[in-house]
Amino acid sequence: MEEKRDNKEIRVRLHHIDRGNCTEVWEVQTEKGKPRRYLGRDDGYGPKEWYTLCDAPYGYCERDCHVREDLTLIVCDKDWNEVLRDGTDRERFPESFPSLDEACNEAWSKVVKVLPHVTHKGFGQWITKQSFLPLSQTEELNWRDSYYEEEASEILSRFTWIGEEYAIFKVTQRHTKCDAQWYEYYAGKTNRQEHEWYTRFFGYEYHDRHISDVLRTLGRRCDDIIRTAVETRTDHYYGRTVSCFMDEFIGYDLSHEQVRDAKECRLRKAREDYDEANAYYYKLKENEESIRGIELMLHCIRQQIRKMKR
Repeated sequence: MEEKRDNKEIRVRLHHIDRGNCTEVWEVQTEKGKPRRYLGRDDGYGPKEWYTLCDAPYGYCERDCHVREDLTLIVCDKDWNEVLRDGTDRERFPESFPSLDEACNEAWSKVVKVLPHVTHKGFGQWITKQSFLPLSQTEELNWRDSYYEEEASEILSRFTWIGEEYAIFKVTQRHTKCDAQWYEYYAGKTNRQEHEWYTRFFGYEYHDRHISDVLRTLGRRCDDIIRTAVETRTDHYYGRTVSCFMDEFIGYDLSHEQVRDAKECRLRKAREDYDEANAYYYKLKENEESIRGIELMLHCIRQQIRKMKR
C-alpha cells in the first residue's frame, strides 16, 4: 500500500525497542522499491514525542527532528493492520498510547497484589547457600546465574499491546546442581518465537526450607561424600590424568595428597554446614519451649484475674 502523504497520513509499525536510547523504532510503510524510513517515539513515561531518526534501524538511532503536527500516524500491527491513530498534535490526540513498559507495569500491578512474597532482593545469597560445596568466585557466579532450567510456565493474566497478546507469567525454575526450586515472574508475548525471551522481569519468589529438611539433606550429603571415591582416569587426547569427585572436575595430574585434600575440603564444608544448621535447630527448639512457658504463665495469670472478678 502506498504512503498517504496527500491526506497527511502515514502508516507505521513497530520495528524494535532500543533500550539503550529508551526509544521505540517504528518502520514507515513506503512504496515498493523506495528506501525504508523510520520514526522514533519515547519509550517510557512522559510526553511520548514522535521524531525522525538518523542511522536507523540498527545504528545509533539518534533523534533528528519532531514529526509535523498536521501528520496522522496510523499505528499498525506487524501485518500492517490498523490498530489505532496517534500524532504530535495534542489537541487532536490528547494522550499518546502507553509504551510497552507501561502496559506491562499496569498488568503486573493487578497481579502483584496477591503475591506478597515476590522480591528483587536476596535471591543471590539464598541460592548460593543451597550449595554444599566450597565455591570460588567464578563457581559462585555460575551457581547463581547458569545452573538452572525452566521447569514450568503458568499464565496469570493476559493483555494486548499494539494488536499483540502479552501475558504475566509465573515461571518455575529448578537448579540443576541441587534440589532448589523457585519462581520468577515475567511479562512477555504469549506467542514467542523459539529463542525469544520474556519482555520484562518483575521479581523472584523463593522460600527457605524447614530446618529439619535442611538437616536431613546435609546429613545425606556428608554420608555421600564419605562413601564416594575420587574417580581418576587418563585423558588420552591430552595425555593427562583427570580427577573428578561426585561428577565434579577437581583437577589434572593431582597427587595422592591433593586428591585426599579435595575430598576432605568438601567433607569439612558439609560438616560445618551441618553443625551450623544443627545449632540453629536446637536454638529454635529452646525458643519454642520458652514460648510455651510464657504462654502457660499468661494462661495462669488470666485464670487468676477471672477468679478475682468473681
